[in-house]
Amino acid sequence: MTPTPAPATPSPDEGRAPEAPAHSERWAEIADRADVGMLRTDAHGRIVDVSAAAARLLGRGIDTLRGVDLPDLVDDDARPAVADALHELRLQHEPIALDVRLARVHGATSRMLLRLSPVRDTAGVLRAATVLLLDLGEHAPAVHQGDVDQAIASLRASEERCRSLFATIDQGFCVIEVLFDGDRAVDYRFLETNAAFERHTGLPDAVGKRMRELAPSHEQHWFDLYGNVARTGRPVRVTLPARELDDRWYEVHAFPYGALGSNRVAVMFDDITTRARTEAALRESEERFRCVANATPSILWSASPDGELTWLSDRWLEYTGLPVRVDRDARNGAIHPADRHLAAEAWQRAHAGADFDVELRLRRRDGAYRWFLVRAKSTHRDDGTVAAWYGSTTDIHDHKLAEVALRDVDRRKDEFLATLAHELRNPLAPLRNCLHILRMADEAENSAPVDSERLHAVMERQVAHLVRLVDDLMEVSRITRGMVPLHLQAVTIQEIVERAVETSRPLLDAARHTLDVDVPTLSLPLRADPVRLAQVLSNLLNNAAKYTEPGGHIVLSAARQDAEVVLRVRDNGLGIAPDELDRVFDLFNQAEHSIGHAAGGLGIGLTLVRSLVELHGGTVLARSGGLGQGSEFEVRLPLHDGDAADFTAEAFVDGAGATLQRFRLLVVDDNREHTDSLALYLRMTGHVVRTAYDAASALVWQGAFTPDAVLLDLGLPGVDGLEVCRRMRAAPGGDALVIVAITGRGQATDRRRSEAAGFDAHLVKPVDPAALVMLVDSLLRIKRRED
Repeated sequence: MTPTPAPATPSPDEGRAPEAPAHSERWAEIADRADVGMLRTDAHGRIVDVSAAAARLLGRGIDTLRGVDLPDLVDDDARPAVADALHELRLQHEPIALDVRLARVHGATSRMLLRLSPVRDTAGVLRAATVLLLDLGEHAPAVHQGDVDQAIASLRASEERCRSLFATIDQGFCVIEVLFDGDRAVDYRFLETNAAFERHTGLPDAVGKRMRELAPSHEQHWFDLYGNVARTGRPVRVTLPARELDDRWYEVHAFPYGALGSNRVAVMFDDITTRARTEAALRESEERFRCVANATPSILWSASPDGELTWLSDRWLEYTGLPVRVDRDARNGAIHPADRHLAAEAWQRAHAGADFDVELRLRRRDGAYRWFLVRAKSTHRDDGTVAAWYGSTTDIHDHKLAEVALRDVDRRKDEFLATLAHELRNPLAPLRNCLHILRMADEAENSAPVDSERLHAVMERQVAHLVRLVDDLMEVSRITRGMVPLHLQAVTIQEIVERAVETSRPLLDAARHTLDVDVPTLSLPLRADPVRLAQVLSNLLNNAAKYTEPGGHIVLSAARQDAEVVLRVRDNGLGIAPDELDRVFDLFNQAEHSIGHAAGGLGIGLTLVRSLVELHGGTVLARSGGLGQGSEFEVRLPLHDGDAADFTAEAFVDGAGATLQRFRLLVVDDNREHTDSLALYLRMTGHVVRTAYDAASALVWQGAFTPDAVLLDLGLPGVDGLEVCRRMRAAPGGDALVIVAITGRGQATDRRRSEAAGFDAHLVKPVDPAALVMLVDSLLRIKRRED
């Protein structure tokens, strides 16, 4: 049988005039009743896909038909015609129709109309064939050419509708042939594509081309994916990136196409790049948020509208030790029992429209509680109802303690100012009284005689008290900041104790206290400032005297322990409350019981003690059994590791016992009252004195008077005292001159400036004239020894 473009099978009616209408009606009736099947073959006629209708028409299973050559379906007589038709498809573009008898199972045959349509690539090469099957029935009448053409047209229209469907859908579609190197898929060739394919992939004219040709760097996972489908026959759905195709993402459904082993795979896919990038950006944003949330020291969280937590940062687990997924009761159990009502009230306010804001204590995993600030904001739906809560829980424990400490410092400052006012008024009152008495005596000629010596003694004591108060105030600022230079020298603890006891003896005797001193006879050498160290012990003795009832017992002891000397001052006085022990050395701190026992002073002596001891490299601590049980202060200082023979009582000069010389002194100050009063004192003590009230006069007197020492104010009008000092040093004999700054400025910067200008010492007003003369004597001795 020879294939023709529109072949017909002879019928019993051949030779008679055709009855076209009748034949058409019969063909239409046949077509209406017909069950149309569809086969897909490769270019060689091997079946690769079978529709359900075709399998039903042929009486075989789909899997059985796949891989069968199309000529093997017809009887022996028709096979050459089918083979010729397949050959002709390579040469022509029009479909070919055949009226043949197809073999069924068990040797049965059936008359079928076959329509073979070529499937070509863009180069026109035959890649496949589509075969439509129409069952003509065993006793169907002869089919004329017109009837065949009408059936073909109907089938072609059906096929075109299928093609139109694939051409218009949004999903990309292609049929590929997977190419293997052994068991490994290395490439694939496109057999068919639809219009959406190019739009989704950006690959034009792909039919007939290999993927490696179109995208040389295409990822191996695509070849492995389609290779597995071709090998196993199992369809897959997957989402994968295609970096070579503009870094796109595809959602792919791949399934076998044709018989198993044909290596053909049909692929339907969607370009989900925008969605994938959006989702990736969202995941990246969420990951960044989680990293930031878990890195912040605060606990971040979210909650549902009713307050049920939906998310907690890792800080929650780190701090509480509780897992994130824990019920509400367990979470609330981490709140301090006394603060749970605060959290409940804050939620009530928040539900009423306010922001959630509360301070409460949370239990740490070790059982300790710390203060936290909990804040939250709500998001709302379109109808205004709360959609969610987002909040933070921030550790404010240190800030809370600082606030408490600040309030405590403020309270102690107020107490200090009250004490200061009291202490200042005490000496001012008798001073004013004495001045009134002296004025009344001068104005009244016949008044009773006045004991001026007694009045002068009272005034001297009160002025000395005022000076001591001011000195303490100035000194506490410098010492607590470590701004006081120490004049370190070889000294023994025995001498320090002796000086301190001598200083505190009047206060001890006034209160009728018994003092026991227990100091070893063996010298305990120190490298220290003897004046400052004596001040430490004197302050401790004074403190014990003031806070012990009259007639008390005080013990001062010294002992060596390893490489330290340990000094203890113990009393049987009022004692210290346990909660005050850690604060007794703080600035402006006074025990609650101190108001009635502040026998002078500002309550800053212990602050000075601690600062001075620490400047010497030592430590100080307080002990007490409680109120009414006395107290003990312990000072530990490092022993000097030098030769003990260097530390004898004769090694130190007792300035108080030395015979003071008479000096030529120049006093320079624009404050005439201060200059004249100081000069009068110095002349009364036997010194030769000249005065100057400005820089020019001072420089003239230096050359005309040749003083031993100059007592120079810094705040002179015009040329200040610093410049005067520099000029005096530059003059002949200036290096041997002792120049002492006497000023109202005592800050560390002022002292550094005076030292840089060439001053030998820096004193802050008011100065003790006697101490001033001793200082000048000491400085002159040193200079003359150096000369």
